[in-house]
Amino acid sequence: MAEDAMNNPAGTAPEVNPAAHGSITIGRRVYAVGLLWQPLQNSDDPLPEIREAIDSDPDADLYCLRSTSTPQYGIGKKAMGHHSGEPSAAAAVASALNEYVSVAAVFPVKEGWWLLAVRNDLILSEEDRLFDTEEEAQEAFYALMALPDWDLKIAPDHWNIEKARQISLETLIKKSGTKVALEELGAAKKTQFLTIVAIGFLILIGVLIYFLVSLWNSVFTEEKIEAVPIPEAIQPVEPTPEKPKPWEKVPQLDVFLHKCWNNAYQLTALTIPGWQIGAVNCNFQGLTTGWRKSWDRAGRIAWLKAALNEYKMSRVDVKLNDDGATASGQLAFTDIPLVASVPTIEDRKLWEELTDIRQATNIQLNFSKQVVLDPPDNPDGTKPANQQEYVFYQFSISSPYTPFEWKTFFEKFPGLELTAISFNPGLDAQDKWKYEGRIYAK
Repeated sequence: MAEDAMNNPAGTAPEVNPAAHGSITIGRRVYAVGLLWQPLQNSDDPLPEIREAIDSDPDADLYCLRSTSTPQYGIGKKAMGHHSGEPSAAAAVASALNEYVSVAAVFPVKEGWWLLAVRNDLILSEEDRLFDTEEEAQEAFYALMALPDWDLKIAPDHWNIEKARQISLETLIKKSGTKVALEELGAAKKTQFLTIVAIGFLILIGVLIYFLVSLWNSVFTEEKIEAVPIPEAIQPVEPTPEKPKPWEKVPQLDVFLHKCWNNAYQLTALTIPGWQIGAVNCNFQGLTTGWRKSWDRAGRIAWLKAALNEYKMSRVDVKLNDDGATASGQLAFTDIPLVASVPTIEDRKLWEELTDIRQATNIQLNFSKQVVLDPPDNPDGTKPANQQEYVFYQFSISSPYTPFEWKTFFEKFPGLELTAISFNPGLDAQDKWKYEGRIYAK
């Protein structure tokens, strides 16, 4: 049992069942682990998004939904031993520990060692994992410790992790009271099919009624039709289309923050023999990063690619540079929506708020006022027709805090466009994260 294993002073892993890498036993119940978790973009209609994720993996055939402050879904596989109706262990533990902003936890279980990481009520994408051995679990847990700001760390006492607590998994499950169970996508498809059929039937009835009413009017209603002279055609004057305003299409803030943070965290948490990662830079189009060899005769490019594949980061395109000692990586973001962020704060008021924040806190906040004329003045100094003037404040922030911890601050300013995020694990804590963007004035 999990609690007994936690109290095992020898630190030996419990007996492993090699066939059960997707389920663990807690108390008398079997729970699903090893799910691939993703944030849900459209909670009103989640099935198309889930279907797309399942269709991209031929082994995926089950899913579950977490309806929390930040909804997300987990993808399961029957090939891993998952089955419909099986509750998710990660969802239950995350619910039990929802008072913490960030949690890194490892538990010995009958089937091996189970690792879980949660941030801002989101189960991290690939940190719901079952390991066969204690050594593998330790290595993965130490990689998580590369990020210093965990609110709660759960690990066996004999690991001697600073500020970590030993907590019984069975106790957390009992505390949770939440059951998020796997479902088959086929059942969802059937429900959706029946819905479509019902809507189609209603449309057909409506068309039929319209046809019958029109027929009745044409047969039984006599109308006197008078000839009306046809006026001469007047050519409409086409108005000059107004150019879109710059804040009408900006990257959706929460999606951009999650994409950058999640991928930057996963990349910098990797331990790759002979390679050291540098800064991870994001804009709404994608992510770039680089690695440098730790010493002259250090790691091979094959090791770098193998590590990315093993940790399911093969979506990162890696290339060895000409010097042979550095490598670069890039990842395209293709699904960040562009939305309108209408400014509502006047120029002077915006300056006062930013100045007050800089004076009242220790935040390294730099900003400057910019004015853009679109289109610019003509060469002779005259102003072209339909010229628009846009005022915005360009800003940059250096901080130890993650994108999700900055989300509330950014949402305070309508008209804000976040243009770049950078994470450099090699810098001092105060400068690890950098944010750049602009805030448009009303």
